[in-house]
Amino acid sequence: MNDASPTDVLTFKLSDDGKLLAIFEACECKPRLDEATVKAALAKQGLSNLFLHENALSNLVKQYNSPSEGFVLEIGERRDGGCTLKIDDDKMTARLTLIPPYGGAPVALFQIQLALQEKGVVRGIMTNEIEAALKQGYAAEHIIAQGVRPVRGIDARFQSLIPQIRERKPQVDARGIANYRDLGQLIVVRPGDPLMCRTPPTEGKKGWDITGQALMPQSGQDVQFASGLQGVELAPDAELDPDNNSLLLAAITGQPKLVPNGVVVEPTIDLSLVDISTGNMSFDGTINIKGDVKDGMKVHATGDVFVGGTVEAAEIEAGGNIVIKGGVIGHSEHSGDPNEVPTFNAIIISKGSINVHFAENVCMEAGVDIIIEEFSMHNHLTALNRVLVGKSGGKKGRIIGGITSASDLVKTAIIGSSAGFVTKVRAGFNPYLQAEQDRLKLEIDALEKEQEDLKKIIAFVLAHPEKDKNGLLNKALHTREKIEIDCTRLHADRTHLLSEMTLAEHVQVIVEEAVHAGAEIQIGNAVWKNNEERGKGVFQIVEGEIVFGNIMLSVNESH
Repeated sequence: MNDASPTDVLTFKLSDDGKLLAIFEACECKPRLDEATVKAALAKQGLSNLFLHENALSNLVKQYNSPSEGFVLEIGERRDGGCTLKIDDDKMTARLTLIPPYGGAPVALFQIQLALQEKGVVRGIMTNEIEAALKQGYAAEHIIAQGVRPVRGIDARFQSLIPQIRERKPQVDARGIANYRDLGQLIVVRPGDPLMCRTPPTEGKKGWDITGQALMPQSGQDVQFASGLQGVELAPDAELDPDNNSLLLAAITGQPKLVPNGVVVEPTIDLSLVDISTGNMSFDGTINIKGDVKDGMKVHATGDVFVGGTVEAAEIEAGGNIVIKGGVIGHSEHSGDPNEVPTFNAIIISKGSINVHFAENVCMEAGVDIIIEEFSMHNHLTALNRVLVGKSGGKKGRIIGGITSASDLVKTAIIGSSAGFVTKVRAGFNPYLQAEQDRLKLEIDALEKEQEDLKKIIAFVLAHPEKDKNGLLNKALHTREKIEIDCTRLHADRTHLLSEMTLAEHVQVIVEEAVHAGAEIQIGNAVWKNNEERGKGVFQIVEGEIVFGNIMLSVNESH
């Protein structure tokens, strides 16, 4: 028996009721048995595809290898394939799971059809998916029925009937070169011109779930023209397009401007120049000045301001963009305190962008960009987005002296001059928040100095009570208490302001030619003071520090 195999004394049999039996005939000398031998024997007899009970093989090996009499042990059985059907809670999807057979019959199509019927699935049945799952013989939550969700109606829509209306931005010529002095021509409409049509909302499209239940759609939102639209009127009912619900017409001559759910027409005023003969100009709309704005004049517009000539020591404020084809030349006065900003008599303020040829001794503030074609000299420039001085790739762009601030990008050919003028360039934070922070710091420093002075006075009076005349000690104590309260408030305001100041991503200061000594670059809270002549490069933040490297493409540039 030394050459005997365990299968000589251990056999396997499938009973009539589908049970897999292991039969051992007792003998005096039996070979050792392991699970691999059992599996090989089952495969040889064509029984390896049957279902085996948990731990069946290990139990068989253990019982066989232990001293025992002959035995018959059930280790598995023949099983037919099965299927389960899961219906999503919203009754929009049926998912099939197929359980493969173990020596038995696979799942048939009629079994799946019966399961669908029992679950009440009558619509959206995907026959091709069922047949594919049956062919594969296996599926795990495979979608075999799918409903159709209702489609929400379309909201009321507004369509501009003036295709010329577009975002006013630098025009690009056939060579792809942007002209930052040309933001496009003004569009003028006249009474009766159609401006915008309104299309009513739709009801939407019905849906259904897999049980056949209809699903009603949500109608689109009905939105009317905005109220209070200026310079426009609704067309008479008789003139309405039957496919539209309403039509908006111009009521006056002026410049159309798209607003949420409507159009407004801003009247435009044309002037040859602004001087003592015209007086200061304040206009609810756009002002187009063909010539100059003379010294001491003020121009205010809720729309855009266009100046074809030069602006002298004047003030211009606009709710839109400001375009000055010439330059701006002003004067400034400085107290001598390096922490104080000079007083300028040329002030240009825009909620949009400012475009000028050159600027000298000017205070400029823009809600978007400041674009100067030639040079900026001794100016205070503040832009919420970018400050661009000079054309890209050119050598004329220069920032000399003054303070230049922008949230995202400052770009020019040259910063500073060989004369060593102190030229400050700031980027990264909202410049208005930065200015407010600087103001609060100056107030706090002044109050803390006053506190130190009061401390000395109080100490002196306490040491020399005879010097306390006219209630000096009480006055000093009362003043100190008030200053402490003011300091606490200002510190709280500054802390709150600092929490709102977050460094903009990808902030850069790009220099295309040179950086002279005397330039001071600040990005966020980091400061770089340049004490030597440098070539072109990019200032940016790396791990909290300013680094100066080679020119690279700026993600903030659009030209």
